[in-house]
Amino acid sequence: MIERKQAVRAFRFGIFELDLRSRELRRRGLRVKLQEKPFQILNLLLEKAGELVSRKDLREKLWPDTFVGFDRSLNTAVNSLRRALGDSPGNPRFVETRARAGYRFVAPVEIMAESLDRSPAETDLTHSIAVLPFHNASGDPEMEYLSDGISDALINTLCQLPEVRVMARSSVFRYKGRELDPQAVGNELNVRTLLTGRVALRGRTLTIDAELVDAAKGWRLWGEQYHRKREDFLAIQEEISREITRKLHLHLTTEARRRLEKRYTENPEAYQNYLRGRYHWSKLTEEGLHKGIRFFERAIEQDPNFALPYAGISDCYGLFAFFGTHPSKSVMPKAERAARKAIEIDDSLADAHASLAGILKFYYWDWAGAEAEYKRALELSPGHATAHRWYADFLSALGRTDEAIKEMERAVGLDPLSLIINAEIAWIAYMAHDASRAVDQSLKTLEIEPHFLPACHILGLAYEQMGRNEEAIKAFEKASQGSSGNPIGLAALGHAHAVGGHKREARAILSDLKRQSKTRYVPPYGFAMVNAGLGDRPETLRWLQIAYEERDVWLIWLQRDPRLIPISQEPFFQRLLRNMGFPNPQSNLRAMNQPPPMIRAGRAPRQPACD
Repeated sequence: MIERKQAVRAFRFGIFELDLRSRELRRRGLRVKLQEKPFQILNLLLEKAGELVSRKDLREKLWPDTFVGFDRSLNTAVNSLRRALGDSPGNPRFVETRARAGYRFVAPVEIMAESLDRSPAETDLTHSIAVLPFHNASGDPEMEYLSDGISDALINTLCQLPEVRVMARSSVFRYKGRELDPQAVGNELNVRTLLTGRVALRGRTLTIDAELVDAAKGWRLWGEQYHRKREDFLAIQEEISREITRKLHLHLTTEARRRLEKRYTENPEAYQNYLRGRYHWSKLTEEGLHKGIRFFERAIEQDPNFALPYAGISDCYGLFAFFGTHPSKSVMPKAERAARKAIEIDDSLADAHASLAGILKFYYWDWAGAEAEYKRALELSPGHATAHRWYADFLSALGRTDEAIKEMERAVGLDPLSLIINAEIAWIAYMAHDASRAVDQSLKTLEIEPHFLPACHILGLAYEQMGRNEEAIKAFEKASQGSSGNPIGLAALGHAHAVGGHKREARAILSDLKRQSKTRYVPPYGFAMVNAGLGDRPETLRWLQIAYEERDVWLIWLQRDPRLIPISQEPFFQRLLRNMGFPNPQSNLRAMNQPPPMIRAGRAPRQPACD
């Protein structure tokens, strides 16, 4: 029997994992910021866990050219490592100092191995790429859809290849309009290669410049300029995709090559209208969604067998329900019809399967069907960061927290700068009743973007769960003001006021929601939350019944939301869970009623970032 060659993929110790492929330190699945030298020290210590690693060894391997200042550099790096691990030199759990000799890793270590039977090219980091937003060189803002569209199309094409780790749209589009240092971007996104480009349209002539860059060295790996007719846009996109696979030395299967070369339509005008629709959809505003639908419908008129715009229409109608601007019953059936039509035309369309999964989850509470669709979407497109995120939410709603965290880990690996992905890690922690972790992750998200309102909202929820009501109210007020009085945000503020003893303020918010409901849709789940805070059980249960009848999308969190613990043993509440078909509702109720984790003694409370 031939023994398979093995190499270390990662080390696990305590609640930490050091991933040597992505060069990340993670704590319970969440990335911990660690500079290169502390990372290298930790790697060496883990390789020789339990043994002394001498200062001489560290100097020779990590500071071979340093003759002055070595001691200070080493001490600084070790102190940085200890801070990342929450370790203490006086009472070490992980890194023990041996005076004037070196260091020893003292905790148990689990080694995660991977096969080395693949070629060096297959394990090389060059299989990671960020397609940066192509620059609109036309000088015409109306052409933004075209420059954004080619970036989106290349991302969607490449992320179907299982051999390639492709950064998702929300991470790379944070660089739009910025002067870029390839090495800095490569380090920040943890990728080896970058694709950059420019798009210009002069009359009917389309000019596209594309360049593939080695981010680590700054070298140009490939570049090309295309001068074609506007209608040749699809052919140029295909050529760029083929060149990337060649330069990355990918060994494509027949199926992978088929996906890479696939055309969803032969009608260039239909394709450009689809790109216009996605451009407006990506604005994530009610106006943008309406515009998106109009362009998607125009694309379908031009090519009725074009699957992508049907998936786009499904996404738009689904967001109307999720944003709370329309009742689920008025938009979700339309979303379902569009998603199923897209799948009928093209069963290999990952976006359509992911959209259908969301409809089955939020509207039909078809848990088995939704999970099958999520798995199908991820089978078709393993690099689909949004599908990983949506699947994680599904798992979290069912109480499968460990699986949810793994999916979010995959999502954040593909989309590390995504604000919504980072915020939803906090959301999953909150729904798992881990308020301390939800606070930490919300604050980390707000470090990326201090005014990201969903993170402020989740921060408020977590503070409230910890009994820090005044801080919760400040966070909710910030989130509510920035969102122009979003009903769900207002309801959360009302609940916090109520449980904090500010009954008058809570009732005023309840009255405000009732006034709003006369001119706009207000999710009944919001009314239930304020009444739950006021301790009015009959009204809370009445509004939950209305939410059930209207199929309010927020109801999927019914068995996990900590704010509903006081009524979770009510017979009506348990009957509602059974009617929604939740798997194992009794075990989830028991988990729901466990007390939230306490803050560790001696830990200084962090100040809210949403003051």
